[in-house]
Amino acid sequence: MLKRTSQSGLILIVLILIASLFVFAGCGGKGVSLKGANIVISSWWSTYNVDTYEARNEGEARDLEMRRNLLSDNGFHFEVVELSSWDDYLPIVASNIMSGNKEYSIYEVAPNMAITLYKQGLLYPIGDSKAVNLKNREAVAYGESGAGPMYNALVEDFMTFGGKQYGWQYGRPNDSWGQAMLFFNSKHLVDVGLSPDYIYDLQKNNNWTWDTFLDLCRKLTRDTNNDGITDIYALPCDDAREVLRGLIYGNGANFVSFDASGKASLATNTPNFVEALQFYNQLINEGLILTNPIYDWGWNWTAFYDQRVAMTFDPEWRKGQAQDQFDGGYVLPPRGPRSATLRMDASDNVYCIPAFYSPAEVDVFLKAAEMWFTPVDTDWLGGHYWASRNLRDVTETVVMSRDPKFLTVRDFFLVPGFPFDDFIAEFRDGLGASNPSRVLESWTPVFQAAVDDFNR
Repeated sequence: MLKRTSQSGLILIVLILIASLFVFAGCGGKGVSLKGANIVISSWWSTYNVDTYEARNEGEARDLEMRRNLLSDNGFHFEVVELSSWDDYLPIVASNIMSGNKEYSIYEVAPNMAITLYKQGLLYPIGDSKAVNLKNREAVAYGESGAGPMYNALVEDFMTFGGKQYGWQYGRPNDSWGQAMLFFNSKHLVDVGLSPDYIYDLQKNNNWTWDTFLDLCRKLTRDTNNDGITDIYALPCDDAREVLRGLIYGNGANFVSFDASGKASLATNTPNFVEALQFYNQLINEGLILTNPIYDWGWNWTAFYDQRVAMTFDPEWRKGQAQDQFDGGYVLPPRGPRSATLRMDASDNVYCIPAFYSPAEVDVFLKAAEMWFTPVDTDWLGGHYWASRNLRDVTETVVMSRDPKFLTVRDFFLVPGFPFDDFIAEFRDGLGASNPSRVLESWTPVFQAAVDDFNR
């Protein structure tokens, strides 16, 4: 057949093939046409529309320009909408899916929400789609050949059931800024004769341990006017719940463990776990922690901002508020005696798609979202400099906090109904007078009930 084809015929065939490649490239690749599509991501915390979004820095400006061009060139609409506040979010999401509401293509949810929706049979097995490569682990910048984001292996792992994946996330593990960091004010270090780099150096050399942390807490807790009353404490107590998380996971402990089939087992009865509770009590009993009879959420950060405390355990997202509030930085929680390395809990939000969508619709959503979240460049640290006062916050702390070597999944968050907040509140309100083992013993049946319910 080819021997009978004229030269002009061959040229025509080649031109047709090239044109078809451009058509597919223009509509998202892999034969998925995005033209005319309207994709809306639901969120409880953010909005993003290319017509109204105002970039806060140079990186966001580049992202915005890329996304405007992406939508214009490919002829589809994509935006993020704040559906509701946190408290009402899950019931509204579940109701929307059960009623077949197609206003939202993709839902961003917390990990426990994702598990709840999965158990109710409301999520599509997105791992069946061939429109994107969910196992891609290396980001390629926009404009380069093969451009696309990396996919988060940690989320893939805990959202895979029976060999099928039901949720996903982009980027490196632990990149939702929700993990417990220890923020410190360098002024207080200098006031007690320490270098502003003191804690960074301990972290870098793997000497950031409970022993060095305790020694630092004792130095930072001071009566500055010699009236017999403590004026500056090392820490505020655990109102934001990050202190005990930092200590428990930092000592190699877990609340829950999971086997290969996804079955959960309670893990709070280990020496590692009890030691963390005891160490927290020691900090209180030694007078190193500022306690407060009124636990308004966020008061601990206010105490840090007002310099009543020298350090505070808080979510990483606090650094976005910190740049003009103090001269200092942040590090990972110190490691306990039963852990060889620093260790922190990781919890990334999850993207998921309602089960009622067709495979063709799902392919469009996944491809459009992949293109939307393709990075402008692969300097992933660039998004952290604006929220940091010290270069070491980014080049050392942030790098370590995205390294799987230092991470474990925030396990209790995967078990819907696990009473973590209530447990922390009761333990915290004991203000050092409670017996950690007895508190834990009283809560064990409640923990176990949540785990048993998860395994049903």
